[in-house]
Amino acid sequence: MIHGIFVLLTALLLVGSLLSLSSHPHWFVRAWDFPRIQIMVVAIAICISHFITKIWVPSPPMVSWVIATITLGLVIWHTCRVLPFTNLTSPQAVSAKLDEGETSNSTARLRILVSNLEMENDSYQDWCKLVRAASPDVVIALEPSQQWVENTESLHPHFPHRILRPQDNWYGMMILSRLPIEKHQIRFLVQDDVPSIDATIRMDNGRKVRVIGVHPRPPEPIRDNDATARDAELVLWGEELKDETEPVLIGGDLNDVAWSQTTRLFLRTSGLLDPRRGRGLFNTFHADHWWMRFPLDHVFHSPHFTVAGIELQPHVGSDHFPILIDLQLEAEEVQEHDLMEQKPGDEEEIETRLERAKVSTETRPKQLSNQTNTVGARRFRPLSVT
Repeated sequence: MIHGIFVLLTALLLVGSLLSLSSHPHWFVRAWDFPRIQIMVVAIAICISHFITKIWVPSPPMVSWVIATITLGLVIWHTCRVLPFTNLTSPQAVSAKLDEGETSNSTARLRILVSNLEMENDSYQDWCKLVRAASPDVVIALEPSQQWVENTESLHPHFPHRILRPQDNWYGMMILSRLPIEKHQIRFLVQDDVPSIDATIRMDNGRKVRVIGVHPRPPEPIRDNDATARDAELVLWGEELKDETEPVLIGGDLNDVAWSQTTRLFLRTSGLLDPRRGRGLFNTFHADHWWMRFPLDHVFHSPHFTVAGIELQPHVGSDHFPILIDLQLEAEEVQEHDLMEQKPGDEEEIETRLERAKVSTETRPKQLSNQTNTVGARRFRPLSVT
């Protein structure tokens, strides 16, 4: 009986892992993208428990062979997927190089803080204190309500340039900047209640950088959301940014792990870089559950930047840890980066995800009647300018 339970648990891990190969948008299928480390830990625990239990409760040799083979295979498979996000591999984006004796190049340094506030969180002053201590140039904050906007006005002297889009549906957004914002758009790419912010800032050295904040809706069971909208939003951004020739970075809570097929498709399409690769997991969610944490909050950047540093920030009441990334803007694109190359079939996968989202939005009631979306379009157009 007990060994039968071990077999069933092993089979469940195997089926779930195989489901992660599918691009089907159902939340149950895509949820298996997330817990790769947890699957490894459980697989090892099952294998060890089985062989310890055999001391008292014998089992057929075939059962042991099946459990050992499958669990070992799962550990190898998921390790290969997660390993690029450890410092055991070479970084995808090269590190910033400073002249001997130089500690920083302030005019070319761009310090970005990405923070999901959690709309219900009321630790306003704790968060403001963290922001002041981190001293970023730009803050991309997700889930601000009007209360959050009102209770963080003490930051205004530090960030004289601001783009505010508070909402009460967990998809508000704001960008706070020490640097001048030359122009910006608030855009609704897939769903008319989920904004992105597309801004151009001017750095201290005069260079202009495109900064994009995103927070697509996650696949999850409570509201029966699938991954259609999230996938389409990342695909659309990837399609646009592959033609961007100026410095660009895109950051936010992607509600997707760094190693998922969707994020990797985005990187291959856009030609952007993930500073996590080769440096560490930097798990940002869930801040309250150490045993169930994933890298959900991201900053991806163009080859114009090198990476000076990346670190998680302390817990400030949200279910996400803020993440702080230091980028160095170089005089020209750096050739030593390890860009991800497009694969055969990427274009078909892009078209499938866009068509899936187009059908979904055509059947979904409009929530903001004065907004439109661009699902299925290969180019963006401004949707809303504030």
